[in-house]
Amino acid sequence: MSIFAKYTYRLLILSLLFASCKKVIDVNLNNAPSQVVIEGIVNNQGPASVIITRSVRFGDNNSFPPVSGAVVKVRDNAGNSYQLLETTPGVYTHPNAVGVPGRTYSLQAIINQVSYTASSTMPYPVNFDTLTTDQLAFGNKVLKVVRPWFRDPDTLGNNYQFLEYVNRALVQNIYTWNDYINNGGVYYRPLIYQAEDKHRDIVSGDTVTVEMRCIDKAVFTYMRALADLNTNNITPANPPSNLSNGALGYFSAHTSQVKSVKIP
Repeated sequence: MSIFAKYTYRLLILSLLFASCKKVIDVNLNNAPSQVVIEGIVNNQGPASVIITRSVRFGDNNSFPPVSGAVVKVRDNAGNSYQLLETTPGVYTHPNAVGVPGRTYSLQAIINQVSYTASSTMPYPVNFDTLTTDQLAFGNKVLKVVRPWFRDPDTLGNNYQFLEYVNRALVQNIYTWNDYINNGGVYYRPLIYQAEDKHRDIVSGDTVTVEMRCIDKAVFTYMRALADLNTNNITPANPPSNLSNGALGYFSAHTSQVKSVKIP
């Protein structure tokens, strides 16, 4: 399971815990019903990919069982339709389902005769100009960081997500920005890396790769909720998924650009 689906499930568990504290009642989280978790992606660089799993009982390990045998379809508003094939358990793709900026994409996943749907409009790409390195004082040490640079368009309402990889390993941080403060300006905010191993900072010789995604507002809102959870900035609650029928997760049509840099 990806970090995004994992944090979605974590939000669900924390919201149950918070509710039980407010109502001063006992909630047996081991008996919480299993829920469908969907992470669907359409981008302009590669085929659509939909990962379907189920949540597990509280206290179980992070081995989320894949959902096989689903009927998964992706359509766009230009009349194209693709039925995704299950390539590995719980993973559905189609080699020709490559996204086009400006189009709206719809997802339908039928699981045990229950239909889960969502839609997402792929924004037009904003150019990822460059990726630079920097050093920042953080507490009693100096952190090595990277800065993605880009110029935001003059039109208000652009939303961005960044994925960071250190030596090909995906960082667990969720980076999301929008243009409400600096519309039309140049962005170069650092990505403050926090490894699962708190003693492992970025060091000289590491290769850092950053994927810049231009995402729609609904996906931004979902990702921001996960980011706030990760930094404990919100009262736990289910994130505002764009999926129907109570499924956890999200469906995103976005553009993708990737750059790498070696840390000096």
